[in-house]
Amino acid sequence: MIGRMENRVSASGTAARPGPPHLAGLTEPAGRPGNVSEPYWAGLLEAGWAARLRAEDGRTRFRLHYYGQRCEGLITGDELPALVYAVTASGRRILLFDGAAHGYDAMFCDTWDEDRLRTRRADQVYVDADGEDTFEVVIWAGYGIDWEDERDSFVDADDPGRVTLADGRRIPFDTARRAAFDALSITATNARRRATDVVSEELA
Repeated sequence: MIGRMENRVSASGTAARPGPPHLAGLTEPAGRPGNVSEPYWAGLLEAGWAARLRAEDGRTRFRLHYYGQRCEGLITGDELPALVYAVTASGRRILLFDGAAHGYDAMFCDTWDEDRLRTRRADQVYVDADGEDTFEVVIWAGYGIDWEDERDSFVDADDPGRVTLADGRRIPFDTARRAAFDALSITATNARRRATDVVSEELA
């Protein structure tokens, strides 16, 4: 899980926050992963949103396919941002993380050549240290920005309900505040109940 939480304080916590919009309808309440202590997990929940992935058909075990490289066990980008999908036994793919689209920096700071992004293929299969490739998946998103206090610095002067992204797109303010998380962790738990961090990104 993300190792720095000093400035991540949220009175709303995980229960009141709807979480990343691209995962809407695909999650359920998460239990604490086995690689995280109870006090640290409580701090993560205060600082953001967490949930267990659950497909529309109720499945909660997935293979993970990705584009990028492994660095000390974590999936990261190379010359292009990482892509991570969860894949059900039936082959249904659920996008968990696109480093070119998800998080504060991707939305408000970074731009990428679309033709280059289309060359990414999430065709590598994640295998953990136990040699397993099917997991329960917990996603945590950190929200360290006080969007209400900073609202005037984000919204368009001519349309206070929308914000303009780095690529010129304009989206609703409420969507932006959910999508522009500033940290992300994806934890995979195998059949032996061993939990491993798969993605751990600071995104602002």
